[in-house]
Amino acid sequence: MAADAAAARYVLGKGTLELSGREPGREKPHVTHERFGVYATGISIVLEGPDVSASGDVKSVLQPAKPGADSGGNKLPSMLKRDQVVNVTASELNYQAKASRATYTGKALLWQGETSIKADTIVLDDKAGDLTGKGSVVTSMVLEQTNDKGQKERTRSTTTAKDFVYEEASHKATYTGDAHMNSSQGDMTAVKIELFLKGEGDQLDRAEAYETVTLREKTRKTTGARLTYYGGDDRYVMTGAPVTVVDECARETIGRTLTFHRTTDRIVIDGSEQIRTQTKGNDSKCSGS
Repeated sequence: MAADAAAARYVLGKGTLELSGREPGREKPHVTHERFGVYATGISIVLEGPDVSASGDVKSVLQPAKPGADSGGNKLPSMLKRDQVVNVTASELNYQAKASRATYTGKALLWQGETSIKADTIVLDDKAGDLTGKGSVVTSMVLEQTNDKGQKERTRSTTTAKDFVYEEASHKATYTGDAHMNSSQGDMTAVKIELFLKGEGDQLDRAEAYETVTLREKTRKTTGARLTYYGGDDRYVMTGAPVTVVDECARETIGRTLTFHRTTDRIVIDGSEQIRTQTKGNDSKCSGS
């Protein structure tokens, strides 16, 4: 570990090193340890950990592991690239070496390339490879998805929610509380949205949306209780009591289950013998086209 600051105070009884102050050539205290560096107005280090507490205009830089180097059991979430630098800014940082967990609070922002996460609090767990965001969460990711022509392309998806959890073991990203996902494929809102990523972290395998689900596309609006999207064949399945589809001509179709492939624009609505499938409305809104 290396530290640099205008002023340093070592407290023998506590085994802590406190860094502060600024002077020409030392605008902000900083500390580096193995794979990360921390810059802040004030930094306190418990040397036995080392545990690091930082406050005031905090910036943390997580360096990628060197090729062939032992990671020491540390994991990076698959939604981030292992060979690129990760940057984090916040008002405060608390890093616990034993738990290998970094907690960033106060307008926290984590970014790497085209991926970014904003939240009131961000927690990065290096042991499990998990990532958590709490309060006013906004994530932006570029995922490989299928376009209208059935071709694979990389498109940006922006999702907001009250809370966010990424679990490395299952490659699952969960958004809860007023979840809202927007991408080139459409606009979706629900109480909870789950994204299941493939091992590479930049491909969507499956998506689940729960409770009061609304999916808006270019030509229709679909509402229901639950939505499942299968990335393999670009298939959507919406269930509810009932499922309602309104197209650009204001025609409303109601049923128990809706299945459609976005690339072929083919829709199948099944009443499931519980709710009669029905369509109402007319083409008057589209008569001029």
